[in-house]
Amino acid sequence: MKGERMRCRLAAVTFTTLCVVGMACMLAGCAGQASNAGDGSAAGTADGYDLNAHYSAELKQARAQLKEQGDGFAVGILEDGVITQAELAEVNDRIVQCLTDYGYAKDSIDMGELGSMSVHPPSGMTQEESSAWGGSVNQDLQTCETRDGARTIWQLASAVQANPNNDGADIRQTIVDCYVREGLVEQSYTVDDYDRDSREGTGPFSDARRTDAGYRQKLEACG
Repeated sequence: MKGERMRCRLAAVTFTTLCVVGMACMLAGCAGQASNAGDGSAAGTADGYDLNAHYSAELKQARAQLKEQGDGFAVGILEDGVITQAELAEVNDRIVQCLTDYGYAKDSIDMGELGSMSVHPPSGMTQEESSAWGGSVNQDLQTCETRDGARTIWQLASAVQANPNNDGADIRQTIVDCYVREGLVEQSYTVDDYDRDSREGTGPFSDARRTDAGYRQKLEACG
């Protein structure tokens, strides 16, 4: 077991997530139909993600939810409607601090982009110990992701990255197209295949495939 991986992409107004949770929690497609909130160009800028044009409705909803929850840090990030790279880095720093507060070694935590992370287990564990450790990691990750509104920030930025115009496109199809283009799957690979593999940890999500660093890098670059 190499560790716990939490990576979710979504663009739904309700900010729901779908993740495969187990000893290897991997990316699952979280696609939703989102309302078109305006005209103009809203997308990832050089410094971050602009929500003001095409994601104004989702931005308003997120602000209201975060204020109700008392997440002042996340509300501050969304104040100008732009999530900057510096702000995302601070979100990551807070996640790492949260996990270290739960007793995880800082050097065992690898933070990626927009909620992608790995927490590597201590060596020498028995199978029973590994199973219990994995369950604790998943619980702690969920707690840390909701603290300070990190999950909402990641979800909004991921939505802009995957669907800049907020036109209701299925994010899963975009990811599948990238897999095919990068040669990670066969040309016949479909969204249904993607849903099955992300749910069951098979195909491109299998541990055997992900041990190849080059393959894993291409997989994560696709979303």
